[in-house]
Amino acid sequence: MKINGNEIRRGNVIEHKNRLWVVVKTEHVKPGKGPAYAQVELKDLRDGTKLNERFRASESVERVRLD
Repeated sequence: MKINGNEIRRGNVIEHKNRLWVVVKTEHVKPGKGPAYAQVELKDLRDGTKLNERFRASESVERVRLD
């Protein structure tokens, strides 16, 4: 299911850069100049590497449901 960048929440599993990531931390940032964005810390489910990404509200990511 596609979700907007501002709908990413802690604990969500998303597909980004052809890998599965779990959201560890989110912070919504409203800079004085430019649009707001979500600063998201991601952890790879396979090997545990971490990645910090910025997602704007206009961007969409694939949310994954694991069974």
